[in-house]
Amino acid sequence: MSAILLSCEGVVHLVAPNTVYLNGQIYCVVPRYRYVEAVAVKEGKFVAVGSNEEIKSLISQTTEVVDLKGKTVLPGLHDMHIHAYLGSYSTLNECHLPRESHKSVTDILECVRQYAKNNPSKPWIVGVDWQPEIMPYINKSQLDAIDSSRPIILYDFSHHNAWVNSKALEFAGIDAHTFDPEGGHIHRDESGEPTGVLIELPAIQLVAKHIPKGGEQEHFEAVKWIVNQLNSHGITGIKEPMTDREILKTYKRLDDENGLHLRVVTNLMYKVPLEISMEEQYSLIEDRKKYASSHIFTDFAKMFIDGVPAFKTAAFMQPYLGDEDANDNILVDAEQLKKDLAYLDSMGITVKMHAVGDAAIRVGLNAIEAARAVNGFSGLKHEIAHTTFIHPEDIHRFCALDAVAEFSPMMWFPSDFHTQDKVVIGPERANGKYSIRSVVDTGALAVYGTDWPVVPSFNPWPSLEAMVTRQNPYIDYPGTVNASEALDVVQAIELFTINGARSMYLDNITGSIQVGKSADMIVLDRNPLSIPPTDIRNTKVLCTILEGKTVYEIGADSLSVQLI
Repeated sequence: MSAILLSCEGVVHLVAPNTVYLNGQIYCVVPRYRYVEAVAVKEGKFVAVGSNEEIKSLISQTTEVVDLKGKTVLPGLHDMHIHAYLGSYSTLNECHLPRESHKSVTDILECVRQYAKNNPSKPWIVGVDWQPEIMPYINKSQLDAIDSSRPIILYDFSHHNAWVNSKALEFAGIDAHTFDPEGGHIHRDESGEPTGVLIELPAIQLVAKHIPKGGEQEHFEAVKWIVNQLNSHGITGIKEPMTDREILKTYKRLDDENGLHLRVVTNLMYKVPLEISMEEQYSLIEDRKKYASSHIFTDFAKMFIDGVPAFKTAAFMQPYLGDEDANDNILVDAEQLKKDLAYLDSMGITVKMHAVGDAAIRVGLNAIEAARAVNGFSGLKHEIAHTTFIHPEDIHRFCALDAVAEFSPMMWFPSDFHTQDKVVIGPERANGKYSIRSVVDTGALAVYGTDWPVVPSFNPWPSLEAMVTRQNPYIDYPGTVNASEALDVVQAIELFTINGARSMYLDNITGSIQVGKSADMIVLDRNPLSIPPTDIRNTKVLCTILEGKTVYEIGADSLSVQLI
């Protein structure tokens, strides 16, 4: 039989759920602190949320009943800054260097040597992950000794800098007479010859634009792989922070084949100095709607304001250690950025701006303020990506401007990243970074993003733990960073769930477990709200459900299913 459900609007509906989930610890997120025992799902949406007895009354002869056996359930998680497409292709097809800071140039060269030996047919050798500590000790000649017949390019951990061999320089036509591109630098020896080290994206792209992109099917298989991996960690929504036409085509193909078990926001590159021409970037902005779907959202763009601290390319108001003056590392014209943001805002396009240093963050906020002055409050929530070093005077501006602050815990807990920051700006300034609680306390919208593969993992649970403890969840480094900025677990979970949905403009669809919303939820092996914070990193996802369908399950015995 069907059951009768009275909605909050007072309208009576006949409800025969497809599935009910009973006997759980289901944390709804909205309203805050609300737990329920059970939910009912029909046609991919929650049609009832409440006690076991309330939900049991809705069961019909065709309803599938799932016994959660006391397991904890949360809404699906969101990663608002992950290079899933490029990271997955790199993981499956490129050379990954030893990442640890104690690994020497010799260790890295041996890794590249073995990769070259094992992949003789690859026309290019592409690798990633060297650390800034090796910068004074690297030169093109070391890579030439491994292979001088094929171009070699090794990206640093941030992808903002690269180490190349002579063949790669030859491909790019880079020699002693080549001028530095605007915003980039070709490192040279005393005689003016390029050393093989390229600083920042414009310089890297002189070489990178020649790298074969790989086959369409290779990229398609890589995206299928990463979607499954993300689902296995409970992630049901992401933002792709640097998207071109090929990336859009691949996601659209996967969605058309019913394999895109994620909601994906695609930040289209806008005036980004990559191998994609500016004309193509403008064209894609115009064409963006043709790639949109119920799972793909294309009214988003990406711009860069500065670089990264480790290589002294982030823009700070105060000088780096050893420098007399603050470096002018702003990669855009601040006044033009205001115009660009106002233009994109008027087109209904939300902009994510890479800004790490306090000077860059201020430039980004000034641009949002200028767009508001021109267009009024459009309803668009423009974002500052990373927001690593916010000047105290700018913290309140995120809320005042309805701007989004994106945070990546893996970049600030005690680690190689933090050690590098202390080297270039000093311990006091480095220890004052990631003012996440201060931003949240103003009422501003804060979200979580990994920036994988810049960081070694897209597993959200260690990052959630670090938001609460301000410690390294892997116990590799002792101590805390800016402990007064720790969030409580409830606040941290909101960043990963409803806040992510709000920044995607999907909070009426997902981000919390409420009647009428999409049945997006994850079943966990422990309750992160009740366990010691230092155990959160060990959380395992048993089951991920998107739109009422199980898209990942760790094992057949994890949940009990029966038909009534």
